[in-house]
Amino acid sequence: MNNTPQKSYPSLSNKIGLSSLWIKHEYLNEAGSHKIRLLEKLIKDHLKKGQKNFVISSSGNAAIAAAHFLTKYVRTKSNLMIFVSTNISAEKIQRLKKAIGACPDIEIKKVLRPKQQAFLFSKKYKAIFLRGSTEPTAPQAYYSLAKELSQIPNLRSIFIPSSSGVTALGLHQGFKKLKKKIEIHLVQTEKIHPLTRNFDHQFSPQKTSLADAIVDRIGLRKQEVNKTVQESLGSGWIISDKDLRQTEKLLQTNTNISIKSYNALLSLAGVIKAQKRGWPFSGTICCLFTGL
Repeated sequence: MNNTPQKSYPSLSNKIGLSSLWIKHEYLNEAGSHKIRLLEKLIKDHLKKGQKNFVISSSGNAAIAAAHFLTKYVRTKSNLMIFVSTNISAEKIQRLKKAIGACPDIEIKKVLRPKQQAFLFSKKYKAIFLRGSTEPTAPQAYYSLAKELSQIPNLRSIFIPSSSGVTALGLHQGFKKLKKKIEIHLVQTEKIHPLTRNFDHQFSPQKTSLADAIVDRIGLRKQEVNKTVQESLGSGWIISDKDLRQTEKLLQTNTNISIKSYNALLSLAGVIKAQKRGWPFSGTICCLFTGL
């Protein structure tokens, strides 16, 4: 399920002006994103406690991962209610329906406020709200990812598209267990940036973004995440749609990668912005291409 490809891209690295740039292709996970690591752990943990009723709110990838894991790997009869935004893309709805297949125990509802509706549903029906931002052990889901990334020669910096910040927490904790000192760089959008606005002040707030997976406006773990970034000697970066389009063209002309995901491209756009701002890189940099 894990162990996704991670490759070096010398031509892209040279174009940007870096010594070594790698990309971790998490979108090639069988569920289409790194979220499968988190949802596998959350669901397994609760199944062990006898819980069988679940609810999730999602911009797409987390719900797809949950549905995929339940239908493919869980033999115990379990129920899942999925709340998604009325603005969810047609492509993600199609992927979500494919993950669910003919399973009668998983239902999708499009609502204006999916997180609020999921919370109310969890209280009313005593369902487990699958939410990484509030699960104390959620970062542990990404220890395996840290172990895989640690195999990259001379890795010094990792750029992570971030919504709740759980991936960043998990990677930092995982690297520490492996006694690796890796800079953690968070990347968010001009639309939503609670975790990065203390690090990057050169942006213009917007009401929309091409990267639709960055949805956590509150940042419940903001203090913990900010402390993690500072401890790792990393930073945070806020990316515009213009940055994303330019990054897309750069990727197309300098690699054979054919991914169509602005969410994944956030990490590379963050590297480019950091380079332009004069960030003192040393060693290898890795972009986490998180999901479709």
